[in-house]
Amino acid sequence: MDTVNSETLIRWFDRLVNRPLRVVAMVVMFLMMATTLVDVVGRYLFDAPLKGAFELTELMLAAVIFLGLPLITAENGHIAVDLLDSLMPARLQRWLIGLANVLAFGVFAWVLWDKAFKVLRYGDTTAVLQIPYAWLCFLMAATTTLSTLALLLMLFIKGDRLVVRGGH
Repeated sequence: MDTVNSETLIRWFDRLVNRPLRVVAMVVMFLMMATTLVDVVGRYLFDAPLKGAFELTELMLAAVIFLGLPLITAENGHIAVDLLDSLMPARLQRWLIGLANVLAFGVFAWVLWDKAFKVLRYGDTTAVLQIPYAWLCFLMAATTTLSTLALLLMLFIKGDRLVVRGGH
């Protein structure tokens, strides 16, 4: 892929995937902080904790983690261990690592999609507030799929990131 198409693809991914995920993650993080604040104030000042605060925080924490997954992937920010890198040429190394990442994330996404549909079928909910888990499972599957797409795109374009450098 030439540089012009690569830059266009990077800008497209940043605009349509990274920016919306970043905004949603910030909103969920704010709601998680607000929930904790209301729970703590209610608990210690009024002896009336927020019912289900633990469940809400637990769900929002999982959502924030998975909303951040494609963002970290697009920035190539995952932790990597270089054990065998010096034993192979750089070009081969890039392809092998890229294919391994795509395969690992692809399998992870497939397992999460399967789990999401099972949770939807069974109608699993939280214990106290009876919030369905299916939306969270589908979010996890979708964001892992986006991470897989990011890794696949990074494998075929020049550069190692799918974020616009120098600003958001």
